[in-house]
Amino acid sequence: MLTLPSGHQPRYSDFRISGTSDETLREGGERAPFGADNKRKLRLVEALTTAGIRDIDVGSGLSEAAFVRRILDAKLLFNRIPEDAQFSFNLTLKTWEPLVESLAETLPPEYLADIYVSVGMIEIDSDKKLFERVVDRLRDIGITKFRSSLLNAFAGTVDEGPYEHLMRQIERCRRQGISLIRINDSVGTLLPHSTAVLAANLVHDNPDFTFYLHGHNDSGLGTANSLVSICHGFQMIEGGVAGVGNRAGLPELESLSKIFDENNITLESGPLDTAKLIDAAQLAEDTFLASPDPYRAVSGFLVRDENAGIVNVPDYLGVSRPVNYFLNQIGLFPGYISQILSETGLPREYLDDPEFIDGVYSRMSERMEVLYREKRAEFTRLNSRIKEFYADIIRLDEVELTALELMQERDSTAPGIFADARKTA
Repeated sequence: MLTLPSGHQPRYSDFRISGTSDETLREGGERAPFGADNKRKLRLVEALTTAGIRDIDVGSGLSEAAFVRRILDAKLLFNRIPEDAQFSFNLTLKTWEPLVESLAETLPPEYLADIYVSVGMIEIDSDKKLFERVVDRLRDIGITKFRSSLLNAFAGTVDEGPYEHLMRQIERCRRQGISLIRINDSVGTLLPHSTAVLAANLVHDNPDFTFYLHGHNDSGLGTANSLVSICHGFQMIEGGVAGVGNRAGLPELESLSKIFDENNITLESGPLDTAKLIDAAQLAEDTFLASPDPYRAVSGFLVRDENAGIVNVPDYLGVSRPVNYFLNQIGLFPGYISQILSETGLPREYLDDPEFIDGVYSRMSERMEVLYREKRAEFTRLNSRIKEFYADIIRLDEVELTALELMQERDSTAPGIFADARKTA
């Protein structure tokens, strides 16, 4: 089991990293059960770059090469995207052949030279040097910039055997001239203390590389793990606005931006604008047809709403922050009603009349009860409709059913066989 390198010192504030990599577009597209249209996706790219993001992974599917071209048209022809914005196309050694051909057929030479290609699952067919051959093929079509995405399933410890396997893959990247490496928390099992050990050792053992963590949020620790990774030496950080990403999502970039501001963690690529990242987060929900999360950290649309009638700890501590106060039954007290009315300038004769204050209290309480009953019924209907909305996700058995349909169309001489097969499926 690995431990922190001798003499290792973490950094928690007042330091600089090279930049932020955004996965909203790629993982948002992969996760979205019904897809997304390119017009909205382009608007999201523009919103991300307006917020200061300069490194964006934009796709991994066959149709995404055309979207990459659309992005680079917006950047290189129409100046709608900053010139220093970098875009990455993602492929793995399980899907590389059609994707490479799609890039070659869709992008002109100057566009191929402008993008990064991220190559993943490089351990596949390593005895046949598949990774090396794929990199050569990409160079043949005009790709000049590469990064690699390396898988791992570390959890509470970083064991020496899997770490050595990871180091062997890094050495293969080194021999290909690839020094920008994303370390995947592939199934979201990393814990912060093991993230610290992993990051510190990788940086110590590979000072010529730039690392960043792809931290999935399956255990609710994606944002924490990514923050720990840079505190222990990683030079970039990655996530998605609104935490968009596969399964439970990725680190929320708007949350990281807020933490950066509070701890003087700066980016060589330029500052992030937290308010604009919040706008981009809410746009991402719309782009990928995701139900808005009202209480998501930093960018949820109700996270600034606080109950004014209870002992509010931030107020008690004198913490200054933007707040939208509300009242409900829990926060409804006659004394607080009197305080609110006093601040409005209500005449003293009413403020000193307990019967009047109790009357306001009773009417407010009745209104809250009526409102709750209305909202309870509305929420039940809305919750049901949201679940129905996601019920039409295409599942794997549709591939078989579609194949059966096509088989029946091609061979009309035996329709009964295929009709029976479809019933069985």
